Amino acid sequence: MVRRTAHMEKAQPISKSSGFPVNQSPLAPVWIEVDLAAVRHNLVEVRRLVGARTRILAVVKANAYGHGLAPVAEALVEAGADLLAVASVREGIALRQHGLEAGILVLGQVLPEEAPLVVRNRLVQAVGDLQVAQALSRAAARFERPAAVHLKVDTGMGRYGVWHEEAVHLAHRLAQLPGLRVEGVFTHLATAGQNAETAEQQISRFLQLLQRLERGKLPVGLRHVANSVGLLRFPAARQDLVRTGLLLYGASPVREGNLPISLEPALALKSRIRFLKGIPAGQTVSYGGTFRAGRPTRVATIPVGYAHGYPRALSDKAQLLVRGKRAPLIGRITMEDLMADVTDIPGVQVGDEAVLIGRQGRERVTAEELARHARTIPYEILAGLSPAIPRRYG
Repeated sequence: MVRRTAHMEKAQPISKSSGFPVNQSPLAPVWIEVDLAAVRHNLVEVRRLVGARTRILAVVKANAYGHGLAPVAEALVEAGADLLAVASVREGIALRQHGLEAGILVLGQVLPEEAPLVVRNRLVQAVGDLQVAQALSRAAARFERPAAVHLKVDTGMGRYGVWHEEAVHLAHRLAQLPGLRVEGVFTHLATAGQNAETAEQQISRFLQLLQRLERGKLPVGLRHVANSVGLLRFPAARQDLVRTGLLLYGASPVREGNLPISLEPALALKSRIRFLKGIPAGQTVSYGGTFRAGRPTRVATIPVGYAHGYPRALSDKAQLLVRGKRAPLIGRITMEDLMADVTDIPGVQVGDEAVLIGRQGRERVTAEELARHARTIPYEILAGLSPAIPRRYG
C-alpha cells in the first residue's frame, strides 16, 4: 500500500509523444528513462513462474539497481510485490518518507546505534549476531513497539549472517529477548549462477537448519533462499518467499539458455551528440591514442563518461545507437565524454539522440551486452549509473 503524504512530489505531466514527463530540463546532457510498465510486467512474470502461494520480496537496493528507489518501489507495491528489500536503514527511511507502508526488510548489517531508527520507522531487520538483536530489543522497549527481524544464516556466502552450525543457539537467544519478533529465516546463495553443486549444498544446509529449528520449537516465519538466479535454477530454493532484483528490471542474471519468463528491459540511458568533426586517416582519438583511424572518420562526441557510471572498461568495445544504427565507441572513455564513429551513418547532426542503453528503432543495446564487453555483470552496469543523472518515468 502506498500512502501519499503532503511532502510527496506531484505527478509530472506526461508527453503524449514520448510517454515521459514534459517538464524535464532540456539542458540535461544525459538522462535516464525508466519504463514503469516494464517493471510491473516483469513482476507479473516472476509471479507467474513461482506461483501465487510464493511471496515476492522485491529488491530495490542501490537506488533500485539504478532505476530510482521511490518511484520503482511504489510501482512494484502497486503491482503486487509482497515486501520490499533495501540494503540500509537510510534506504528504508527514504521509502517511509515517500509514503510507502509496505513491509521493508533491511538486508544489510546495521550498527547497534541504528536500532532505534529501525524500530521507529517500522523496518524489518536482518540479524546475524546477538549484539544487534539486543539493541533492537532495547529499542522495542523504548518505542513500545515490536522489533521485527529475519534471522540471517550464512550457509557458505561468508559475508553477513550467523554460521549455520551456530544458528540454533542464536535463535534460542533471539526467542528470549523481549520485544523481538522473528518473522523470517533466510540465507543467500553464493554460486547459483556458476556452481550448482555448491548452491545445492547451501540449500541442503538451510533445509537441515529449518528442521533443527522446528524440532526446538523455535520461531521461523517466512523461509527464503532464492535470489533471481536461484529462483530460475533451483525450484527447491523458492520456499515461502523469493528475493528478486535484477529480473524485475528486465535483465537476465544468467548468460546462457532461454529464460522461462519474458522480460522487458526497463531502463534507457540517453544523451545527445554535442560535437561532430572529421579526422584524417592515421589520427588518434582520446587519451593514450588507443584508437587510430584507418580511414577518414567522422567522430561524434557525446557527454557521457565514467563520472556518470558508464564504465571506462567499455572503451573501444561497446556500441551506441544513433538514428537507429549502431556506432562503435572509439578511444578511451573520459570522465565526462565519449566518442563514437558515425562515418557509416548518413545524415548525423549535432543534437541527434544517442542511446547508450535501450532501444532505438529496431536496434537495442542491453545491460547484458555492455556487461560482456566490460567483463562484468549487468548488476554493476545498472547499479553503477550515477544517482545524479535525471530520471524520467513513463
